[in-house]
Amino acid sequence: MQCIVALAGMMSPSQVKADDLPAGMTAANTVSITKKVFVYNRKQSAKVNAKRKALINAQNELSALKGKINGDELVTGGASGFFQEIAENSSMSEAQKNDAATAYGVVNGQIDAPSWYGQYVNLGQASDATSLKNLYATLPYYDQYIKIRQKYNLNIPQVSLADVAVAMMDADYSTHVIDHARHYEANENLAWNVPDDPNSLWMSEESIWNKGVKKNPSLEQYRDDAYGLSQVDHDFAEKVGHYLNLTDPATKSYGYGLNTEHHKYDNTESWDAGYGEPAFSVNEFKQLVTDYYNKIEQPDQVKAPKIR
Repeated sequence: MQCIVALAGMMSPSQVKADDLPAGMTAANTVSITKKVFVYNRKQSAKVNAKRKALINAQNELSALKGKINGDELVTGGASGFFQEIAENSSMSEAQKNDAATAYGVVNGQIDAPSWYGQYVNLGQASDATSLKNLYATLPYYDQYIKIRQKYNLNIPQVSLADVAVAMMDADYSTHVIDHARHYEANENLAWNVPDDPNSLWMSEESIWNKGVKKNPSLEQYRDDAYGLSQVDHDFAEKVGHYLNLTDPATKSYGYGLNTEHHKYDNTESWDAGYGEPAFSVNEFKQLVTDYYNKIEQPDQVKAPKIR
C-alpha cells in the first residue's frame, strides 16, 4: 500500500512545553508527546493524500493516549493494544512503527473503514479476530505458510501488521456474511471451520490446478497471474485461486486473521496479502506477539510457538 511509505519530511513535530501546561502540571508529572501535522503533497493523488492524512491522525491519537497515562501503565485492548505498543516502541524502525500505526488505524476504524465496521467488528472481544487470544492462535499459520513457500522454492514474504489488521477485518465480516468483503486492496483467502490448518485446505486446490493444466496446457501461463486467469476462465479461477494466492512469487507481505464467534460456522480463517508493506520477519512477529500475550494474559502456562 503506497500510502505507508516516506512519511518523514511530510510532517512537522511540535512538542508540548512545560511552560504551556495548566496549573499543577509540570514536566515531572507530564508525558511529552509529539504531534504530527499533515501536509498535502500535490505530487500524489487525492486518494494517497487521504490515506496519509488518516495515518497521521491515527498516530496523533496514539501519541495523545500515551500522554494521558502514567509512566509504565499499560493500555490494553487486544490486537489494538499490541499494534499501539509497536507503534510507540522506539527500538522499532520507522517503517515498522508506521506499519503498526496503520494496523492500529485499520482495526479502530480510522483508516479505510468499511461501512460494516460498526456492525461486524467487536474490537478486542474474546471471539473477535481483534482479540489477543485469536491473534496468538494464528501464529502456527505462519510456520505452515513458510513450509509451503520453501516447498516450491519461493521467497519468504515478511509480515505486515497492516495485512494482519485487514485479515482481522475480513475474518470479522465473513463470520457474518459467507463471502469475501472485497473492501481492502489486498489478495484474500477465506476458510471456515479449519482453525488448525487453513493453509492445507487452500493448498488442496493444487490437484485441481494440475488436472486443469493437463487438460488445457495454455492455462499454465496464468500460474502467477490469478487475475488474468479469472478473465479467461472465471469458474476455474474460483476453484484454484486460494492455491495460486499462497504460491504467488510476487507476494511480499501478508498476515492472518481468526474469528471464533459462532455464527453459521464455529470459526473463520483469513489470509490477506499486499495491503501493507513488508516490515517484520516471521520470527520477529511471532516473538513480539508471544511476549505481548505473555505480558497481558499472564497464563499459568504458556506454550510459545517454537521459534526457528
